[in-house]
Amino acid sequence: MRTIAATISFIMLGGCLSAGGGARTIDVLTDPPGAQLTIEGVGVCETPCSVKLDRPRQARIAKAGFVATTVTLTPDRRALTIPLELAAASEDVDADELPHL
Repeated sequence: MRTIAATISFIMLGGCLSAGGGARTIDVLTDPPGAQLTIEGVGVCETPCSVKLDRPRQARIAKAGFVATTVTLTPDRRALTIPLELAAASEDVDADELPHL
């Protein structure tokens, strides 16, 4: 998991550091954990994971059974916890079978 985060970091930085102090690592967590994090369509890691950012980036968070969301990750934060919203029950999902939270 950390190797994937390092790969994402390398891709996102393009091998360069900005003159304003360089890249910083941000820990991305979701509630519940186990969501897929994609940054600007590049790379994927499973939360919780850490990514290095040189500037604000758009990230997409997705997990089966939950509403996908887009957030902006910024290098000025050390950690970010993103609460996931359960998707509405449909004909394909039996609401009685959902776990009690």
